[in-house]
Amino acid sequence: MLLGIIAMYTGCGDSATQIQGTLPVVTGIVLDTLASKGDTVTVTWTALDTTLVEGYFLWTRIGLEGHWSLASVCGRNAGSHIANQSAYYTVTAFNGENGSSDIGLAVNTKTNGITEKREVFAFRPVGFRIDMEGDSLIAGDPSSFEFSQQFVVAFDFLSAQRYIYPGNARPEMWPGGERTRISAVGGFVAPAPTDSVHWSDSIAYGGDFFLALNSGYYCKLDGSHTLPDTLTMTDSLVIDGQVQSIRGLRVFNEQ
Repeated sequence: MLLGIIAMYTGCGDSATQIQGTLPVVTGIVLDTLASKGDTVTVTWTALDTTLVEGYFLWTRIGLEGHWSLASVCGRNAGSHIANQSAYYTVTAFNGENGSSDIGLAVNTKTNGITEKREVFAFRPVGFRIDMEGDSLIAGDPSSFEFSQQFVVAFDFLSAQRYIYPGNARPEMWPGGERTRISAVGGFVAPAPTDSVHWSDSIAYGGDFFLALNSGYYCKLDGSHTLPDTLTMTDSLVIDGQVQSIRGLRVFNEQ
């Protein structure tokens, strides 16, 4: 019978909003920031009277608009979803073929944008760190003990290329660096902490990259540069991106 109910609910294109009933609207929908880890998002909500409802449907969609997709069928007031990027979540209750009269107020795992940072690059290493409170980047001299960089952009003269290094990559040259990891793998989910293939000792500068902080937070950044100045022949590093505000969660979204 439950399989039939699920088939009925998922048969419509926008099933979370097209199928409505007389049950109460689910309230108190929140992200469980302690249980949400890696690529798994956990959502909780206020339980309804068990004599009124048989269970709950957890729905997800990428943006503010569009079709809701069924993520999980839950027997209690909590559900999980393995995500391939940041998304919105809502909940409806069901009892047989009857459902909630409307969807609950949605929550989301959308990331915070990091303000673009431009820093002149004259072949000397430049250190960067994330200001979590201000959602911005701070640049500094990685050779200084006082500057605890989380990644470094440096020029490799042998290959004539710029590379990005973790903050603690070269303590003999960059002594104050934090223990971080970097990855150039694509997509919207950063590699797992145990993924030894995709977390690297260094990656070529340019394009998107993931940054895992020693505090447990993850960032998805993008590095580019300006055209060289005709007089000084130097250009500027241009870096921006996203930070996931839920500790341990590795999912991101398109900016």
